[in-house]
Order: sequence, then structure tokens, then C-alpha cells
Amino acid sequence: MKSKVNIKEILKLAGTYISVCIGSGFATGQEIMQFFSAHGMISILSNIICMGIMAYCGASLLEIGNQKNLKSSNDIFEYLCVKHIGKLFKGFMPIFFFCSFVIMLSGAGASINQYYGISKNIGSLILAIITLCSVLLGINKVISILGNIGPMIAIISIGVGTVTISRNIDSFCIADEIIGTLNITKAIDNWWMTAIIYSGLNLIIATPFLVGVGATATNKTNCIWGGILGGIVFMIAAMTLNMGIMSDIQNTYITEIPTLYMAKNIGPIVGMMFSFMLIAGIYTTAVPLLWSVCDSFSKEKTSKFTLIALFCTVIGFIGSRLPFSMLVNIIYPMSGLFGVIIIISIFIRHIINSVHGVVKVFYASR
Repeated sequence: MKSKVNIKEILKLAGTYISVCIGSGFATGQEIMQFFSAHGMISILSNIICMGIMAYCGASLLEIGNQKNLKSSNDIFEYLCVKHIGKLFKGFMPIFFFCSFVIMLSGAGASINQYYGISKNIGSLILAIITLCSVLLGINKVISILGNIGPMIAIISIGVGTVTISRNIDSFCIADEIIGTLNITKAIDNWWMTAIIYSGLNLIIATPFLVGVGATATNKTNCIWGGILGGIVFMIAAMTLNMGIMSDIQNTYITEIPTLYMAKNIGPIVGMMFSFMLIAGIYTTAVPLLWSVCDSFSKEKTSKFTLIALFCTVIGFIGSRLPFSMLVNIIYPMSGLFGVIIIISIFIRHIINSVHGVVKVFYASR
């Protein structure tokens, strides 16, 4: 029987996927600049490769969550990887997600302090409370919230990038020449390897959450199309920002927050909208991280889940008082490596399942 396509559910799944991937690094533009813009025009091809990886892996993870009925979303690591590596991931990833959650709280505090002059601790506390409340509402409510926020951030990003390109079209055409004269930090030296590592950075955080989201969907067809659409739209937003940054690279590369600089150049109202978007981008990553930690140990809507969420939020807030840059330097280098392993595992698992399916059909026909 053919699965019924539900456009509303596909859009919600896609929006949630986009939200999980849009974090502080994407929203500020630093991540985009260091991973892509620093490589020049060839980075557009890197964006396209990344788009394919994100669409494929997003669809696969949502489908697995919908079809495999895993006891916990954290069990995805045992399903994807060989037994011992899977168990290692399963045991370590909750710790990694918690540390990443602490980074989000610290980053939110630093950002709110910088934009609005509010104390860093109060800024971190605000995000911690909002994130905790969101997680305790349950994954269905979280999907509804994130499913709306992510697309809005993506649309604003595409708009800001497009206007910036149109205003600087002449310098965009000679971006490679300009970039060659500048000393721009590159996250990865190789342009094509950038696509793989950047995909891994996003997917390592998204993996268990997308599996949990997929379990709430009505059928696998919606999951597949939701993952494909989410990956494509996210990378269109990233590509547009990348091109916008390159079009004014001589100015954007010396700013701490390139996207905010671009938005303010369009107009003060747009700049204000973008400052809210930056905080929203951190929130949309903090919620899946905290949910993934809690779901690793207990089912939601239970007293144990609530206690774990409260405990993690309190400890996370205390940890967020550490310097933001120090936390990033400890956690982020591991992210790309873990993410690449997940990407490879998704491809291998898909091949294995396809072979099994062919063999099963072959023997059934005999």
C-alpha cells in the first residue's frame, strides 16, 4: 500500500531539520565564512556537495526513526555502527551533547550581553529556562516550535544574502582575486573536504534528535521528503549567505559577526531582526541537545526524564560561566570526526539494507 503524502507534515519535518542545524555558528556567519567563503568561488561547489550529503542523511535518519522503532533515539549509534563502535558512541554521545548544550548556554549569554547589554549570566539563565520548558513540553511540541522557527531563519538568511549580493555584484565577480589578497582563517584547507566535515558537524548533533522526530511521523514517505527538503533549504540558506559574504569579503572578513554586519547595511530594522535571529539560532540547537541527553536515559513525560532535564539545566548553567572560547576549543574539534563517522555509517547501512532486500526478493522468487 502506497504511503499517503502529507505536505503539512513534510514541511514540519523539514523545518525541524533546518532548526537543528542552524546554530550560533551559522547564524553569525563565522562558520560559513571559515568553512566556505575563505575558499573563494569554488566553495559554491562545496555547498552543492554538502547539500547532497545533508539531504540524503537527513532523509535516512528520519526514515530509520520511523521504521525501526528503536527503544531510545541514542540506539541509532548501535544500529548504524559496528557493535563495539556503536556502544562507544552510545555511551559517549550523551556527554558530548551535554557539553555542546553548555556551549549553547555560554554562547547565548555572550551574545545577549554583546547585543543588548544584559549580564552574561542572566542571558544564559534565560536560554536555560526557555530550553528546559520547551523540552518538558515533549517532542511533538518541540517539533511544532522548531518547525516554524527554522524556516523563518532560513528565509531571512536568504533575503539578507541576496540583497548583499545584488548591492556588491561587481566585487562578487572578482571575489577570488580579492580573497587571494586577504588573510582569512580557513576551518579546513581542502574545499571538497570542507563539504564532508561541515555536514558532519551538523549531523552529529542532529542524528539522535532526527531519529526521535522520525518516530512521530505518520509514514516513511513524509520522512524521506522532509529530510530532502530540509537539507536542501538549509544549504540554500548557507550558500546564499556564503555568496553574500564573498560579495563584500573585504569588509565582512574583519567583522566578528558577518551576517549582522550585512543585515545592518541593509537597514537598522533588518539588523534588529537579525539580532533576534542569532539568539533564536542558538535556541533551536540547544533544545535538541538537551532533549537528546534526557532521551538517552529515560522516556519523556516521566518523572525521571523531568529530573534529568532539571539536573542537566542547572549543571549546564553553572558550566556556562566558563569562557565561551575555551568550551568551543575543547568540544568542536571532536565534532567533525564523529560526524564523518556517522555519515559513512549511514551510507554503509543503506548499502547493506539494499543488498539484504535484493537477496530477500531473489530467494522469494525462486
